[in-house]
Amino acid sequence: MNTASFFTYTGPGRISIARFPPRRTPRGYRVFRALAPGPWFSSVGREEYVKRYSAEVLARLDPQATWDALVGLAGEAEPVLLCWERPPFSDANWCHRRMVAAWFAETLGMDVPELAPAL
Repeated sequence: MNTASFFTYTGPGRISIARFPPRRTPRGYRVFRALAPGPWFSSVGREEYVKRYSAEVLARLDPQATWDALVGLAGEAEPVLLCWERPPFSDANWCHRRMVAAWFAETLGMDVPELAPAL
């Protein structure tokens, strides 16, 4: 499993974990709404976002069942979890897909790297 931005990856195994995809996103992606942030996603700062996403989204999910569902949703491809933000990440540019990756690392010991943007 990997993570990427809608804008940097258009290959197989794409799974949106965003509230909605960007306009003109190429077809062929799947949607996993259980990992999408709440309606507060664009109205709170990072600290509050992390708090809410952890408590309202991740804490309510079973990590192994979520992993298995994502793998199943991707079919024969490797799952690539997508949201809007483009790397490189910083204090000012961060995303919830990396929170999901950290959650899988902490709970399942699974490494979920960010795919390098295509040049």
